[in-house]
Amino acid sequence: MKKRGVIFDLNGSLDNTDQSIIKAFQSTLEKHLPGRDTDLRRFAEELMVFFWQADKLADLKYPQWNMADIIERAVSRWSHFRRVNMDVQQFAKDYGLIRKECLTIRPEFVVLIKEMPRSVLKFIFSQGNSKRDVLVLLDKVSLAESDFTEILVTGSFHEENKPSINILKSIMDKYSLDPAGCLLVGDDVFLDIMPAKILGMKTILISEYVDVLAAGASEACAQAAALLGR
Repeated sequence: MKKRGVIFDLNGSLDNTDQSIIKAFQSTLEKHLPGRDTDLRRFAEELMVFFWQADKLADLKYPQWNMADIIERAVSRWSHFRRVNMDVQQFAKDYGLIRKECLTIRPEFVVLIKEMPRSVLKFIFSQGNSKRDVLVLLDKVSLAESDFTEILVTGSFHEENKPSINILKSIMDKYSLDPAGCLLVGDDVFLDIMPAKILGMKTILISEYVDVLAAGASEACAQAAALLGR
């Protein structure tokens, strides 16, 4: 029997990254803007957009930035945009602590991983986290390193960021896996899905930001017509 493997992207796929970011921004805004008559949930979602923009900027132009740098950039831009005064560095510190408390593995995946046959090789792939960070996150939901074949972080490779066909190839080679018998679960078409599909792996895209997923232009047109009531 051919070996089978599942590679889980961590951030935003296996864990609840987006919801933890919004919750952390909301809680930190409540602390730094006390008594402000506003919709803090809306502000938190707005601030999250600035965070993702800063995160992409770090990937493209400033790889030396750490997470605190990214948060400070996002909060500085957002506070200027919103014309509010705040201690940006303290905001970043408070946000980081709260986000760690909010971050967890999605419960559906905890069940799946525990019920998956032992014959299936299971991997976690993470960018921007240390292996220790991943283990702390797993411990929250009673999972351990022993539940996986290997936990991989980009810092262990001579490549700074995803996407990386080479990293996926290294997994296939190390464990003698056929890409056709492997599945990648991710939340980003460019960073996760595309490299896996190029190698011939099966893929699952997780997204809370679309109402309909279309496999091609013809299907997209049909879905759009249905959504518009045509």
